[in-house]
Amino acid sequence: MRVIFYTGKGGSGKSVISCATALKLSELGYETLVISSDPAHTISDALETQVHSAPTRLSGRDRKKLWAIQVDPIREAREKFGVIQEYIVSLFKSKGLDEVLAYEIAALPNMTEFVSLLKVVEFVESNNYDVIVLDTVPSGEALKNIYLPTLLGSTTAKLIKFVAPLVNITKVVEPVVGIPTPSKEVINEDIKLIEILGRLKDIIIDREVTSLRLVANPDAFSIQNMRRTHLLANLYNVNVDLGIMNKVIPEKVSDSYFNDWKSAQARYLAEAESAFHPLPLKKLRLFPSEVKGLKLLSELGNELFGDEDPAEVYFEGEAIKVTVSNHSLEVVVPLPAASRYKEVCEVERVGEDLSVVISTEIGEVRNFIPLPAIAQVMKLDSAKVLNDVLHIYFIENERG
Repeated sequence: MRVIFYTGKGGSGKSVISCATALKLSELGYETLVISSDPAHTISDALETQVHSAPTRLSGRDRKKLWAIQVDPIREAREKFGVIQEYIVSLFKSKGLDEVLAYEIAALPNMTEFVSLLKVVEFVESNNYDVIVLDTVPSGEALKNIYLPTLLGSTTAKLIKFVAPLVNITKVVEPVVGIPTPSKEVINEDIKLIEILGRLKDIIIDREVTSLRLVANPDAFSIQNMRRTHLLANLYNVNVDLGIMNKVIPEKVSDSYFNDWKSAQARYLAEAESAFHPLPLKKLRLFPSEVKGLKLLSELGNELFGDEDPAEVYFEGEAIKVTVSNHSLEVVVPLPAASRYKEVCEVERVGEDLSVVISTEIGEVRNFIPLPAIAQVMKLDSAKVLNDVLHIYFIENERG
């Protein structure tokens, strides 16, 4: 089983590349599903086939193994997590919020991407597919959802399970506090959701199963976005195995109108190769027309991968490591380009987990790293960034 995420800023071409990858995989004999979390229905346009909210098999003798699905987040949320949503609505209504507005807010931002990630768990565990390709939304929002299981930490589920037996007691004080308390059904659904998130996290951080692939264009903003995404992926222990520089103007284009564009792209491509080494970078030319339909998608897939198998793991970066000795513990977190942020990197202990915060130009990024049991008898000593690697040290508590 392989799970491949494509991410990049809007307009980078990740939807087309996702579809081309899925088509190439199916042509190689893999039972392949491409999932879209884009509300604009981009994969329907790219495949020139109406894609529905249930897996749609593309017609044609040579495409029997290619499936696609357009996630319907509203229906999925109502069917799978309606109990939780209704409770959130009741909270807002108890504060005097209009019912229609309460439902709008309860839909929660990023629900489209969030639900599509939960579908990954469903399809992985179904064992109906060899490869799942996920066309995600622009990277900043997608990554927040991909890493939500990690952000919740290991303490959340334990807390909810601890509170569950107290539901009947809280019902007594409901008139006093002025807000509805969750029913056992709500709490059970919360626990179920968190357990699914835990399984999602296990899938995402399994480097033999899941790869995150970055798509960018050869321009300053796109490459900056790609660098930030690469750093975040490493912080959350997700393997990035490939970068793709898309829409590169071919050398054979000789019109003088494009000279400045070509020169600029050459500089940015050199910058990217230096910045992301040793991550493999593929270059994909700017096609003369919009890439739509299976013929052009197949051409793009062949140009991108040639005789290679897109299901292979192209690169395996360093994972987060925890080293334990008799009197100390070290957590090592690889963070490409982290040196530029080292003055604003914070590490603190939060219960059983380690909180790591890095301030970037787009705001703070936080991750919770679970600690082994032995860390409970140790204290956080220091943290420092050396050669784009964050080292966090624990030492034994002094015995009085």
